[in-house]
Amino acid sequence: MAGIREDYIERMIQKLVAALAAILKAGKAQKTEEALDLVHQTSLSLFGMEYRMLLTIDAASVAGLLEHPEKIKALAKLVSAEADLLQQRGDDVGVAHRLGHALGLLQEARRRRLMPDPELESLVRSVEDRLAQRAISS
Repeated sequence: MAGIREDYIERMIQKLVAALAAILKAGKAQKTEEALDLVHQTSLSLFGMEYRMLLTIDAASVAGLLEHPEKIKALAKLVSAEADLLQQRGDDVGVAHRLGHALGLLQEARRRRLMPDPELESLVRSVEDRLAQRAISS
């Protein structure tokens, strides 16, 4: 049974990588609305839940719904990608909210892991740095 679950997680990660690449491509092409649409579609596809719902409840509750640390980390990556898109639109409040939520999700993923995850630690530092830069420039 564990093998089936790990296969599911691997497929989910592959879908996330493809979706993040498409979101990044649309963002670089200044197709922000298209990229934001992809964020919402990806959430529904990967997690079976509306993206807005995953943003409106606290990170610990979302982590409880998603359960697996890799799924939580995947959502944090998606939320962080949306923060980049909102930055392009000049939505400072939205960026701050998304980065804060992404950090909370990453901390929940860290708490639920049995073994250290270098990628997770790198993501935590990156989001913390982005939040610190925002605080300095405010």
